[in-house]
Amino acid sequence: MGLHFAVTDFGLREHHKDAYGRVGRWMIAAAVLLGWAIGFAGDVSEATLAMILAFLAGGVILNVLKEELPEERESRFWAFAFGAGAYATLLLML
Repeated sequence: MGLHFAVTDFGLREHHKDAYGRVGRWMIAAAVLLGWAIGFAGDVSEATLAMILAFLAGGVILNVLKEELPEERESRFWAFAFGAGAYATLLLML
């Protein structure tokens, strides 16, 4: 996940330059702290947690497709597919 955060940070810096440096990164950091505070202060139902995790997983997949697999970077789809399959297998075994 750390690599995804690094790629996202690089992409946001590249696309939004000064606005991300001045405001965007602080908004993202504040959102993390706000989410932690909400989770700490109250209970979150399983249905709500499932929706949040599904949204997060979709965002990660979108980020991978947008930033890490574009054709102009000569990415290897089959290496990505193998890694995703291996990770899914690992998660299912746990």
